[in-house]
Amino acid sequence: MHIVLFVYRKLKWKLKDLLLEVHRRELLKHINGGEKLYLENKIKLIYPEKLTIGHNVCIGADAYINCKGGVTIGDHSILSRRVTIYSYDHNFKNPSCLPYDDEVILKQVHIGRYVWIGMNATIAPGTEIGDGAVVGMGTVVSGKIPENAIVVSNKARIVGYRDEHHTKFLVYKGRFL
Repeated sequence: MHIVLFVYRKLKWKLKDLLLEVHRRELLKHINGGEKLYLENKIKLIYPEKLTIGHNVCIGADAYINCKGGVTIGDHSILSRRVTIYSYDHNFKNPSCLPYDDEVILKQVHIGRYVWIGMNATIAPGTEIGDGAVVGMGTVVSGKIPENAIVVSNKARIVGYRDEHHTKFLVYKGRFL
């Protein structure tokens, strides 16, 4: 019984390695540029043809990168485990229904060279991260991060409000997605 279990586990790991290699080769067919691309475990790429990667880049396990609006990752950058990147957003300002309409707003994400993005970080649409920057674990990043900056925290702050009258009007009309 122990021998059967041992062989089963060995075959399971070999199959997993084979599937990961097939997954990696399939991704590499669609990605623009990049020698020495290191992909750990499973990585979810949406619109991989709109991803441009520099040389010697490492993307950690369980990363999710939606490249619909375009994503660029510079040379020698490291994205740790479970990093999430979005390059598009929904229109929630004066939409035709709630909570947002079907219009998609594309916003390219640019990650510079020699950047380290820590585990569970989230990169918002339109973000630009300068060369040599460090993004701390669990940080939510939006906007422009200067070169060599170290950014941390995920403190939520109010950045604006919806049009209250328009929202009430849409609720009254029953306009929901």
